[in-house]
Amino acid sequence: MKPDLAKFENALQLGGIRTGTLDSPGAGGGCATRVAFFDTGAGLRFTVALDRGGDIVDASFNQFALAWLSPNGLLPPSPAYHTGIEWLRGWAGGLVTTCGPEYMGGPREEDGVRTSLHGRYSGQPARIETLRNPDPHFGRHEMELGLVIRDSRFFGPVFEIRRTIRCTLGVPEIHIEDAVTNRGDMRAAHHWLYHCNLGWPLLDQGARFVYRGKSEYWIVPPPPGQDIVQPLSAAAMNKLKRVPASLPEHAGMGERGLIVDTAAERDGWCRVGLINDKLKLGLEISYPKKALPRMANWQHYGPRGSYVSGLEPFSGSLLGSARDKHKLAKQFVEPGETRNYQLKLRVLASAGGFAALGKCDGPVHP
Repeated sequence: MKPDLAKFENALQLGGIRTGTLDSPGAGGGCATRVAFFDTGAGLRFTVALDRGGDIVDASFNQFALAWLSPNGLLPPSPAYHTGIEWLRGWAGGLVTTCGPEYMGGPREEDGVRTSLHGRYSGQPARIETLRNPDPHFGRHEMELGLVIRDSRFFGPVFEIRRTIRCTLGVPEIHIEDAVTNRGDMRAAHHWLYHCNLGWPLLDQGARFVYRGKSEYWIVPPPPGQDIVQPLSAAAMNKLKRVPASLPEHAGMGERGLIVDTAAERDGWCRVGLINDKLKLGLEISYPKKALPRMANWQHYGPRGSYVSGLEPFSGSLLGSARDKHKLAKQFVEPGETRNYQLKLRVLASAGGFAALGKCDGPVHP
């Protein structure tokens, strides 16, 4: 809807960005965390956790939640979460959780470094560098939040991430741009992943995933004495693209998924997503394949509310170089080098949108 400039004075009446703090969950509230609230004016609203790297936590379109939220709620970051799998104690879930910038995936040993689950990025605070709200009276419909995040220690490694989140008034889309720079004086390992966590009611029985490409299957817990990566037929892999009801075997830490070498469209971008035909609602996630060559589809359909699936574009390795033979299972950034990443999320609420995303679908295969 085109805004009638004669009928409002404050652009926030239509949409924009507000900043503030949220109390931590629990009876006493606890320490607050800084947040930025985005309203696109097109039904899409979401919360950016400024104290958690500028990641996106809750997100909704009209009356429908899009993201899965963990039982932890939004907590302040803590270095205690950077050992083993303790990251899970501080994770809020949410629409976009960024993993890296040094290592990601499960705890393991890499080049003499003992890694922790998914790295330190989401436990680092962001500094606001720019905040621009729309002003239709002056012909400006864009809103923009520019952040600076550092993951550093004395003697290195030193990473600086400049994140920009952009939306346009009246358009249900989110554009994220990240520039990851090695500010240290030594080469540093670098892996990067966007953990996009979809939840009910968008994620529900019968909804269908959209992606295609060469894949490998993994399952936790694995069969006794075997690796988490397991052989699976193409037919069985493709069945994983249809969302089931809750699974008893996913109680506790039961989970499964595919790692997909996603196929790109002619413009070099991969377009993946989830479509819920019953709700007439979908979410498209797009990214340049050159920067993010693979994607994980994590599935955890727990029987008592822990019902979530993630679409996770990444560069580097989730499994570690000992298991992963991909050419980018090990990768590094040199001093002063910058890697650039883009991620776009678009809400779909029409048959035309579903059809356009559906053209990017296809089979997965070993």
